[in-house]
Amino acid sequence: MIEHIPYIHLIEIYNEKYLYDVNTNGIVHISDEMFVFLNKLISNTSISKEQISSEYNTLSEECQSDIDLLMQRGFLCDKNENIVFRHPETDRLEEFYKTNLNMMTLQVTQNCNLRCKYCVYSGSYVNRTHMNKRMSLKTAIEAVKFLYDHSLNSDSVTIGFYGGEPLLEYELIKQCVQYAEEIFAGKKLSFNMTSNATLLTEDSIKFLAEHGFNLTISLDGPANIQNKNRIFAASNKGTYETVMERLELVKKICPEFIKNISFNAVIDLKQDVSCTSQFFMTYDLVKEIGVSGNYVDVNNLKELEQDEVPPEFYANSNYEVFKVYLNSCTNLLKGYDSSLYNFHISALHNQMVERNVYNKHDSCYDCPGGQCLPGIQRLFVNVDGKMFPCERVNESSDILCIGSIQEGFDIENAKNLLNVAKISENECKKCWCYKMCELCCGKAENNGKLDKGKRLSFCKTSRYSIEENIKNYVTLKKYGSRTV
Repeated sequence: MIEHIPYIHLIEIYNEKYLYDVNTNGIVHISDEMFVFLNKLISNTSISKEQISSEYNTLSEECQSDIDLLMQRGFLCDKNENIVFRHPETDRLEEFYKTNLNMMTLQVTQNCNLRCKYCVYSGSYVNRTHMNKRMSLKTAIEAVKFLYDHSLNSDSVTIGFYGGEPLLEYELIKQCVQYAEEIFAGKKLSFNMTSNATLLTEDSIKFLAEHGFNLTISLDGPANIQNKNRIFAASNKGTYETVMERLELVKKICPEFIKNISFNAVIDLKQDVSCTSQFFMTYDLVKEIGVSGNYVDVNNLKELEQDEVPPEFYANSNYEVFKVYLNSCTNLLKGYDSSLYNFHISALHNQMVERNVYNKHDSCYDCPGGQCLPGIQRLFVNVDGKMFPCERVNESSDILCIGSIQEGFDIENAKNLLNVAKISENECKKCWCYKMCELCCGKAENNGKLDKGKRLSFCKTSRYSIEENIKNYVTLKKYGSRTV
């Protein structure tokens, strides 16, 4: 028998009822009768124990049995008011850093030969601009050596090159690769690079192919889409024709290297997304190459200009996402494979399928989702040798810096970032979806500080996104998704 208000969130979709149990992180399909009963409980926080028992006794035997069974399995517990936010890996973070690194991304330059209008360095963001700073050979070699010294327990190691436009520092990259291949002999070593591709030459293509690089090329779509935002710094002209020429060169001199290339397409809020999807699926030069899409990053954007977004963008974008989900469910769309929007499926899989579900949460410690182990998954080293959790955070902010290759890791700062939810702990503990929260430390940084108000400003959007993901997950699961 239940005698307390359970810590749950109720969801209704297509006349079916579900509960999300906060303590266990589990999702359960429930009857209409149970839904009505539980809704009465959570809608009246002042309901007494006697009133709960009275309501329970009016339920059918079948519903009572279902509730009792859920409680036996650890569901429908009340909220633990004594829970303390602390990431379970906090005390092991220093140990991880000593010998378990396996990936490092080097910002070899902050300069770029393009001036993409939505780039985080474009001047449209409050915290970043293009600069002429470049990584010295000394810093680059020290960074690779640092990775070597801190990866003794890792069987494989990946080194990435990032910018700005990394091919502006092609000679530096070649020297880094040579040094890495010498010191990492015996380990599986791989390289990757994110590039706008306009500086690819016959020599650099052969080099990247010879050393097994995985190359991510920034390409947003057909000429009218690409040329709208991705323009040359010197001429303000579009880059589409140049990128296509470089891809033709790759196919001509190193056709096998095509399999190591993928595209990253930025979806701005004013483009014809259906045209973009069609391009990546049908255009001969690109249709065999994988593409991942992502929306323009609005974090720290000076002016979002939401009022200027055409209403048809949302309709067209949602329709493309709908087709991805429909194809995942039914495979009705013969020949349809819009990988441009498959990041929705990937996000759904990471958040829902791979979530931890507990029989019962007895620990006095817990932590929200959203925050990775800083630097473990994607250690980012900027041109000066400072280290950051990844390349997506603001590297001009000292509060997000987790050390330097010269002085090592700043363990205390890294622990603070890992436990960024402490700044909003009181609010987060009251939130039904804190375990699946999507907010990392990058969403809390404001003017060089971890700002509670900045973090909480994303909560409404995050809660909406998580509820939609739960709805999509249960729908795909019910109707036979190949993905979930």
